Amino acid sequence: MLLHEDTYRHQAALADYCRTGQYNAIPGVREQHVGQYRRLVYNVVDDMLQSAYPLTRHLLSTREWNAMVKEFFSNHPCQSPQVWYMPRELYQYMTQKGHRLLRKYAFLQELLWLEWLEVELFMMEDRPTAYTTIGDLTTDPLVLNPEYALQQFVYPVHLKPAKEITAADKGQYFLALFRKPDSGEVTFMNLSPALVAMLELLQEGPQTMDALVRQCCAAWQLPVTADLLAAAKAFFTQALESRLIIGFKNH
Repeated sequence: MLLHEDTYRHQAALADYCRTGQYNAIPGVREQHVGQYRRLVYNVVDDMLQSAYPLTRHLLSTREWNAMVKEFFSNHPCQSPQVWYMPRELYQYMTQKGHRLLRKYAFLQELLWLEWLEVELFMMEDRPTAYTTIGDLTTDPLVLNPEYALQQFVYPVHLKPAKEITAADKGQYFLALFRKPDSGEVTFMNLSPALVAMLELLQEGPQTMDALVRQCCAAWQLPVTADLLAAAKAFFTQALESRLIIGFKNH
């Protein structure tokens, strides 16, 4: 037990040094070589963050990016044992701290969250669900892709290059991010509030397009028109092709 405790303490001391750069003697570690550990660990962290947040890296200057990563690396003791999950802790660190970069770039928090969601959806466990690809869009209950997330943003971080987003773009934006079941590719669809409402109804279970339209129209006290049905059919046709809707209820 004592050996175990000593080993743990020495490992924790090395981890603290790698984060802070403040070295206290560690048995078995040569001070003249220990700097290599810190450099290697920092490079792994930086590479992981650049892979997770390529749009943010492109937005920030090299000086801003390096300062942000070094601050996070030095001040935040990562908790997750899974390396791929570490970039989420950057998002948490930035938001909890109210980081100055979030004040400089008003849309940065949403951009970070969008990029993290792509990683999370790509890495998430499979969510098997029963469905068939054979069916009629106008009559058969639709099955929603279970590997997806609905989001609302104030800035169009999913539609415009970050460097082109301005205060004039502020508004309400809705989208669905989802993982395609065959390729594992994560993509998104831009949505209207009405389409969001229909997808939320589909979360409860398979329903026909006609039932979805009628429920939404009833909730908003709108008439069911031919134009509205045509617009819904166009959306669900696209959703089936892109695999946001993965198919029909299997009878």
